[in-house]
Amino acid sequence: MRQLTDKFVDGEAYQVSQFGASQGLKVLTTLTKLVGPSISMAFGAEGQTSETAQAEVIGRAVNALCEKLDEEKVLNLIKTLIDTALVGEGKKIVFETHFQGRLGHLFKVLKAVLEVQYGDFLSDLKNLSAGVMPEEGFRPMKSTGESGG
Repeated sequence: MRQLTDKFVDGEAYQVSQFGASQGLKVLTTLTKLVGPSISMAFGAEGQTSETAQAEVIGRAVNALCEKLDEEKVLNLIKTLIDTALVGEGKKIVFETHFQGRLGHLFKVLKAVLEVQYGDFLSDLKNLSAGVMPEEGFRPMKSTGESGG
């Protein structure tokens, strides 16, 4: 049994279990394919000096994301993520009825699930993009000048 992490969203209790390593990597790959190019475009907005230029870059990023959206793939991805959560006293979430008329709540729960699934990875990624190396974990490899092979 995987450890459950408690999350509270809009006053409602959820318990989220992490994916196993293989499933976590598969879902991360799907997420990256979906939003990765758009995120990298959006990061380009930071280097822009005018608000108009920033808005144009962010607009292109949103357009790129929208072009990649496939209804079934997005729905399956969201359901796969939500399936790792239980609600209340450990009840399985019935997706169609639990989030009916509460799509805003769905995205808040999805955010909580993503924090549990990928919080350490996203934190390290954020630090690396800011030029801060994690205290533990990966370090730059020193080149020996030799080819591995």
